[in-house]
Amino acid sequence: MVLQVLNTCQQVVRQSKDVKIVSSNVPKLAEKIYLLVKEEKLTLDEFKKCTLHPKNEDEEAINWIFLVDSINYCFIDPNNKCHWTVTWKNNKYSGYFGLCAAINRAIENGIKMTDMKTCLDLTKTQLDEIFLGDDGTTLPLLQQRYLCVQQSASVLLQKYKGNFVNCILEANHSAQKLLEIISENFSYFRDESIYNGLKVAFYKRAQILIADIWSSFRGSGFGEFHDIDTLTMFADYRVPQVLLYFGVLEYSEKLKETLKQDILLEHDTPEEVEIRAASVVAVNEIVCEVKKLMTQHQVHKICNSIMVDTYLWGYRRENAAILEDTPYHKTLNIYY
Repeated sequence: MVLQVLNTCQQVVRQSKDVKIVSSNVPKLAEKIYLLVKEEKLTLDEFKKCTLHPKNEDEEAINWIFLVDSINYCFIDPNNKCHWTVTWKNNKYSGYFGLCAAINRAIENGIKMTDMKTCLDLTKTQLDEIFLGDDGTTLPLLQQRYLCVQQSASVLLQKYKGNFVNCILEANHSAQKLLEIISENFSYFRDESIYNGLKVAFYKRAQILIADIWSSFRGSGFGEFHDIDTLTMFADYRVPQVLLYFGVLEYSEKLKETLKQDILLEHDTPEEVEIRAASVVAVNEIVCEVKKLMTQHQVHKICNSIMVDTYLWGYRRENAAILEDTPYHKTLNIYY
């Protein structure tokens, strides 16, 4: 299943009209990442380092990660000029981190969000209140998020005794098996597109869910997966922007002009699929190059697409001003 992501994305890249990978620019970026891995500035436990993420390693932490990743998508609202932020413990957060802060705030206020029965009983109005931003706005696609929470809770209660850890146990330390379990049981994780008659697999959020568990548990216990390196990067809209900035991706003039005009790309359009597919394949090339460098220099560290994605996503947040003029695609959907 996971290998299907890379294989189908490679087929898109071979046919792509508006997006191409500039492989000659891969080594320079790979060298940068290699040094971070070598110096242990980029490790498998990046997830754990975030103050908003669970520090405990138990079933409650697993359910927290599952809930957050069930609704971790689309923080772009083209109709709302306000910037959605959430304050928690005197700090302001936006985007994904705002989502985490809102969940933590609800738990602190006595709403046990890691209990699936509690989640199932939530009304849409209550969920709206949980995600109410500092300026009175809420998240886009709230109705879809509400349905995702309902499905998550319902399926876990009916089939897995209310705990996502039972999905992990059923997977028996296989990331690919867990991906299969997630995509078969939870439709909103089934991230697939059609490109020239080809079914293209991305499974962005299903893969990030597995990766977050792996990272949170530092690759042991519930986070031990013998095939974790078969996961690809998580095809969203910000990582491609960074790949474009570093010259690893190249867009056609027509596509660049569309993005510069801030025109939304419809989900499943050829351009959108090409951007996502090229990102998956490009990151895989970067990982292969980093591993070559590690072999050459006899450096025995972990490096995979998860870690490269984490670095690239974080690079955009830390260098937002520098990337201001680098276009990125926007689309409203529940998959990223």
